[in-house]
Amino acid sequence: SVDMGSWAIGAWEEARGSLPEQQVPSQTPENGGGLRSLRALTQGLLAQWPLAIRRPTANEDFAAPRPDEPDLAPSFAQTWLNRLLPRAIASTLLQRQDEQRFLQLGGEVHTYAEAENLHLQLLRPKETASKPGCVVLLHGGSWISGSPSQFYDHAQAVSKELGVAVATCQYRLMLTHPRADVPFDAVEDAERCVSYLSDKADELGLDRNRFVLGGLSAGGHLAAMAALERGRELGLAGLVLLNPVLDLDFHAGWRRQTPAIWLGSHLLRAFYSEEALHQKSPLHQVRSLPFPTLILHGEEDQLIPLAQSKAFMEEMQRSNNDCKVVPFPQVDHDFLLAPPELAQRHLCTLGNFLRTAGVVH
Repeated sequence: SVDMGSWAIGAWEEARGSLPEQQVPSQTPENGGGLRSLRALTQGLLAQWPLAIRRPTANEDFAAPRPDEPDLAPSFAQTWLNRLLPRAIASTLLQRQDEQRFLQLGGEVHTYAEAENLHLQLLRPKETASKPGCVVLLHGGSWISGSPSQFYDHAQAVSKELGVAVATCQYRLMLTHPRADVPFDAVEDAERCVSYLSDKADELGLDRNRFVLGGLSAGGHLAAMAALERGRELGLAGLVLLNPVLDLDFHAGWRRQTPAIWLGSHLLRAFYSEEALHQKSPLHQVRSLPFPTLILHGEEDQLIPLAQSKAFMEEMQRSNNDCKVVPFPQVDHDFLLAPPELAQRHLCTLGNFLRTAGVVH
């Protein structure tokens, strides 16, 4: 069981140790508006979260269970954590169990960043005449929580129906890596994940010239930013975004902000300067890309408005990019939970895009 008193004491010590002796709030770009104390406290709370249910940070030891130790009952843990916690947080805490489930699906688990203990899960099509291309996907979760398991069902369908490999990647989150500068470090993780797959393409049986990067929600932000920053260098063949976050200023497309967006935008401004957020907003960093972009966006999305994706498309087209937005009626922010007929349309739209990009034949 978790000793909450010890956790709180440890969290306070963690926060206090990361602050100077005399902290005087000031409005400067470096400290993100004078709330460095708030960020330090947040990081302290997360850093002291029990190792039994979170991923270790880079400088912590994480002892793997010994082969002679009995396995935990993942079904029991999943059942109760899913009842007690929001889905995204429960999936974050259960990533090890989810990886075991992915292996049972015929997939593989690889460590692409040893220092941060970040994994990617790779599912290859069962029968292909040649080396398949690969769709690399980044999950959502507001950069706080989430898991690649969000894409497991989707990965199976894409791999089976389209004959392409699918890689789902972990990246640094506020909950799992509290000392990281999230979401900025997570953009680097997206780039490193693609680089790892490209470097190991021959060993993994993949065609490195037919890689597409994609993501949902916060993962869409990471995919878009990685593609804009290093898409040419990574040799990407395409970019696919699902209900993506494209403006960290949280201005484009909003007629009104939900409480979650209002809170999230203010927390980001508390942690980082507006200039830093602007530099990592795909909407404000558009440049010419040698590959096409497809954006699928639910018309009923109340978190990230469809208008934001359309604004990004217009900026991309002004820079002579091939960029298209496909609206999906009756679909909200949980894009992957759409009704079966819309899920089939999603798969067909993705398949047509991958064929046009030369990723599938």
